[in-house]
Amino acid sequence: MNQYVRAFVEQGFALLPEVLDEPTRKRWLAAVDRTAATVRAAPEAYESRYTLRTEHETDTWGVSHIFDPSLYDPVFAEIFEHPEVMGFVRAVLGEQLRFWTAHALWEPSSVDYELNWHKDNMETDRYAPDGRSTHVQFNVCLTGDDCFRVVPGSHRRPLTGRERTQVDANGIGPLPGELTMRCLPGDVLFMNHHALHRGSGAAGVVRRTLHVNLQAADEPTGGHTSWRYMRQEGYLHRMSTTVRELMANTIAWDDAHPLPVSEVMRRRRASRDIKKHEAGAHGGTYR
Repeated sequence: MNQYVRAFVEQGFALLPEVLDEPTRKRWLAAVDRTAATVRAAPEAYESRYTLRTEHETDTWGVSHIFDPSLYDPVFAEIFEHPEVMGFVRAVLGEQLRFWTAHALWEPSSVDYELNWHKDNMETDRYAPDGRSTHVQFNVCLTGDDCFRVVPGSHRRPLTGRERTQVDANGIGPLPGELTMRCLPGDVLFMNHHALHRGSGAAGVVRRTLHVNLQAADEPTGGHTSWRYMRQEGYLHRMSTTVRELMANTIAWDDAHPLPVSEVMRRRRASRDIKKHEAGAHGGTYR
């Protein structure tokens, strides 16, 4: 595990091979299949991710917030019980964690998936020379997955001029040193979302991936992800003990650290942008 943690710190990502056994992979795959079918049938009812959205036609590549009651499948809670997945997260962040996000991703049907170069959470200028991460984000690859592109080490330094040009232009052009991560079914790709990255995938090439982000319970940055559904009466009591603790830690931290109005407004704008964006063949906009 130490070699993977070092790679995560130094490069901004680490690919752990063959993390899931076959029965687990198939069970989680079936859950994402069900989710994809539900969302594709009525994408406007969920926080869907689009490559195409018009009055008459839509094409999706995933959905946010799979722990929302309208999408929740108890199988998803197993992610947070998996010893290797959570072993890596705890090796980076420590024992006490809080929930951030959990999404499901799949292939578009007709319009290729091309997402612009960005750092997540609209934090283009954030970097840490020592490689410290404020979170651990990961893709659980239930099928083959070569959608993730990253510039190694870009989480530890300012953007170069060429990188800045691509980010400012919402570009999808090639960058020096970029890697395409080629994952096999059952692999897990751990990422620092402050590394410069983007997504790219061909329509019709099957993809099923769970996309999750966690933080240390006492991490002083980020947070404020106690999504509305978590606070619904009785919701936490329906979750497994592990998920309940992760989400309770999120709620407690958020309540203890209220956001200034300016930041609330910034995040609302960012949320609206994410909901409106289309990652279509000419490059979508996502920050």
